[in-house]
Amino acid sequence: MTIEPRRRLRTKMAPPPSYVRKSLFKIKEKAADYIVLEKALDSHELEELHKLLKRKRPQPAKMKNEGAGESDDERKARYADRDSSISWFKAEVECPLVYQRLLCLVREANTHWPIIKVCKTGELECTYEEVQYSVYGPGQHFNAWHQDAFVKGNDPEDARQMTVVLMLSKQSEYTGGSFQAKVKGPSGKKVTRAISFDAGDALIFPSKRLMHRVSVVKTGLRKTLVFWAWENASCRFYTDSKR
Repeated sequence: MTIEPRRRLRTKMAPPPSYVRKSLFKIKEKAADYIVLEKALDSHELEELHKLLKRKRPQPAKMKNEGAGESDDERKARYADRDSSISWFKAEVECPLVYQRLLCLVREANTHWPIIKVCKTGELECTYEEVQYSVYGPGQHFNAWHQDAFVKGNDPEDARQMTVVLMLSKQSEYTGGSFQAKVKGPSGKKVTRAISFDAGDALIFPSKRLMHRVSVVKTGLRKTLVFWAWENASCRFYTDSKR
């Protein structure tokens, strides 16, 4: 009697959780406190976004909670040194395709800086702020050095953990308007670095770490989307025992 070899059973392997999957994005530039991802938005997504933003009417920028309560926001003293126009909108409702891409970008960033808790399903345990559409025209800027959040801050926005800046304008469409950051130089001291990113690229950084600003736009229009992931436990405003 011939005995046939036993057939090996094939077991279906579960896909790895999202936080260990291979990156969907190509890193254009990487430093200790920021990364630039190339073509985070493709041409179709950019086109859909531009259609939406044509209906927006950005207004002169000010802090979301300016004048509310007894804010001691560290940014406020320098906020007069800003000149730009902004508009806030709910991307998950008005542009779901881009919203999902923004969530992917935050998850990607959290693999570089695991500062946001990850649940068993691989999703991040955080909330998200409305998207800020920001426009800088000739002569406009955000010349004040600032951080987006502070651990010991006493304002709601200090819950920001991760910042995503999506560039919407091609580099040929404006001059000036450089995103500048304070980074550690070869000697260990902080130096100013101009970070270059083109339409569709995403600049991402931990909100409480990177000191940055936007230099004066000389010609054209510089347009970006800014998106923040929040974690209330990351700042004193929500963890103070008095609240």
